[in-house]
Amino acid sequence: MQPDSPLPLARNIAESVQALADGLLAADYDEQDLTVLLGRAAELTREVEYYVCAAVHDARIQGAGWDTVAAAAAVSAATARSRWAEKTVRRRLERRASEQSAARQRDPAGHTAQPHPDGQELGQTSERPSGKLAAALSHLHRSSGLTIREVADGTGLSPSYVSRILSGERLPTWPVVETLAALFDGDPDELAVLWQNAHGMTPPARQPLPDAAARLNAALRGLYLAAACPSPARIHEASGNALSVPTVKDILGGRLVPDWKTTVAFVRAVGGTPADIRPLWEAVHYAFLVFLDPVPDAASTPPPAPHKGATDTREAPSAQDGHTP
Repeated sequence: MQPDSPLPLARNIAESVQALADGLLAADYDEQDLTVLLGRAAELTREVEYYVCAAVHDARIQGAGWDTVAAAAAVSAATARSRWAEKTVRRRLERRASEQSAARQRDPAGHTAQPHPDGQELGQTSERPSGKLAAALSHLHRSSGLTIREVADGTGLSPSYVSRILSGERLPTWPVVETLAALFDGDPDELAVLWQNAHGMTPPARQPLPDAAARLNAALRGLYLAAACPSPARIHEASGNALSVPTVKDILGGRLVPDWKTTVAFVRAVGGTPADIRPLWEAVHYAFLVFLDPVPDAASTPPPAPHKGATDTREAPSAQDGHTP
């Protein structure tokens, strides 16, 4: 079997699987209709099946025998040979290519994307989280007026490596992101969540209310930065007029912690994925609930009620001993 491409086919499909899974999660967060959810799940399942075909294809190109494939799939060698024969795999991947081409030609219903100064469209979601980080760093780089050579000299990185980071070909470490942010006169906090999403990291679930709110605001500003800092009026238009210009300004200025519906509208308007922001939003509201009704420490926790029939000589607490918001 000869390779169709020097790049592994499976890796490209795996990235598509991740994007589809993110879309399913976002739809579930939005509490969309069951028909929509099951449709997305079916699309994800189909893409996973294509991934399996491509993974076997790549393994065979690299010299794996049918016994190796069979052992990995927990089937017999005869079943593996029949299920993933070269002609069968090629036919399935050609069908996937046709489906992808047809999908690109269709106009998504209700799409209200606006022109983006860098050739993208405001309101479109990047499939890869690393693309958002690269977009944010690229915008900071353009705003700085520095050449790639000057960036390399200022950071001790090679020009080619800097170029690959800004194009999204390489995912930098956090110290490199901090260094670039400092050189570009940017705020590392606005890049932190983009970097964590690119690495698949989960943010801490419990934080003090001010910290949680600041983290959410920084994440929203990071997406705004990745969209090349469009005007509030353009975000208003990209949201389908769901967000007023004053609301956009309050969100960006950290004066408003938006409800989930407003958060989704903002995130989508700047091309983000609501599912990436949901944990941060939930952390804010969890912290807010704790602020209203803090968990008592061990010293103030009343003892458990006595078992039925037992005698309790302690004085019962009055109604005024409860927590007051």
